[in-house]
Amino acid sequence: MGLETFTDQEVEKETAFTELQTAEGNVPLVELDENVYLEPVAPEAYDLSYACLMIPRFPTHLLKGDITVYLPQWLQTVCVSCSWRLGFTNVREEYLQWGIRVPPSDSPGKFMHIIRHETSKQIFDHFPRYKKVNVMTDFWAQGYLLILGMRPHPAPMVEQFIQITRRQQGLSR
Repeated sequence: MGLETFTDQEVEKETAFTELQTAEGNVPLVELDENVYLEPVAPEAYDLSYACLMIPRFPTHLLKGDITVYLPQWLQTVCVSCSWRLGFTNVREEYLQWGIRVPPSDSPGKFMHIIRHETSKQIFDHFPRYKKVNVMTDFWAQGYLLILGMRPHPAPMVEQFIQITRRQQGLSR
């Protein structure tokens, strides 16, 4: 059984190129068979998912009342603005937790910085009582808890993170 050889004309005849009109413009498609086409893979197929958690800088700054309504909305706005996908939000008195899908080109440090900055700005603009105690422009305590995947953090992990953060702040519980 030998290898088959084809002339350039036979190859051209067997592999007709067509184009697919998309929002991004014309995308060449290779016709493999009359019913099979190769298409570009959507970039979302490579997105990374994270479960994220931050706590307020001051333990007395509990996340309750109107802020629990606004925080998910502000997170959604930031995510849409940055072409990220918000999977879930969980606002508890002691922490804000959410799931996010981002492209691999956006590092956790980058998206966490943007979310910290934008949510802090909104909190201080809408709830000036928090600004009276906090002289920083960041509402959130230093650090964050981030794990791969879209599942919320286990309760013991959250509790341990809060304890460690408060201890590092000199505010042992």
